[in-house]
Amino acid sequence: MIRPSENLYKNGFLILNNCIDQKIINNITKKINETLIKEITHFKLKKKKSLTDNFNQLTKKISQFEIQKKLSKDLIDANLIDKIFNQKKLLNNLISLLGPDLSYMADFEVAISSKINKVNEYYFVKKFHQEFWSGMGLESLQLWIPINLKKGMGTIEIIKNSHEWGHIPHQNREPIKLPKRYKTYKVNIKPGSVAMMSALTLHKTIKNSHNEIRIALPITVRNFHYPNYGNSDLFNFKKFNQSFFTKFRKKLGNSQLTAFRTKSINEIKNLNRDHSS
Repeated sequence: MIRPSENLYKNGFLILNNCIDQKIINNITKKINETLIKEITHFKLKKKKSLTDNFNQLTKKISQFEIQKKLSKDLIDANLIDKIFNQKKLLNNLISLLGPDLSYMADFEVAISSKINKVNEYYFVKKFHQEFWSGMGLESLQLWIPINLKKGMGTIEIIKNSHEWGHIPHQNREPIKLPKRYKTYKVNIKPGSVAMMSALTLHKTIKNSHNEIRIALPITVRNFHYPNYGNSDLFNFKKFNQSFFTKFRKKLGNSQLTAFRTKSINEIKNLNRDHSS
């Protein structure tokens, strides 16, 4: 059996199947629709029956970029992102790959792919790129978590082994130089599973041709004790798992190891009394 770390090392990406409970996926979808309806009501627009129609209604008043930012904030505030990372299989694999001191980037944006997005709209239909270009460090992993994904919606396309090529020359958010021959892989994944890749893995958006919107969560995860090889210090990261060492440091409270810091005065007096007797 090939371990996840070997797949990631060899190909630059891996698919972790069936690691998020369907109830969590359903609750995220429900929360997204609730947010859309709330915003629609605020703008005095007519609420629709489907999530996609509600999204299309809201784009009449605010940009897709603003919608995605709003959805991300509401999912974090509802602790739904934390519930994803509390899933045992996902958490154990992240610990195996990065170590136990883990945090995720809270500045991420829900990625919505709509049939009406044009190919030249880079922000929503991205060409081959490395997350390293946007400041993600080598100490991090990029996760792509599908939420609303049906046949015909497409996913993302990855260039195999591209993580071994280093920092790819680029301009205007696309490569200006690539090897003459390379192999690509269109990610085959279902909701409840997670795609992971390195900061140097080249990947692009596959345009959605379905009438419904595709929804995914692209979230960066890093070990907060590893050296920062990118710009992660410029973003907000939320800790979701800590090692014994980190918990112990927090319990002690400071690096001076203050004597009896966690003991009350009465406890210290009793300790002295017991010693003297």
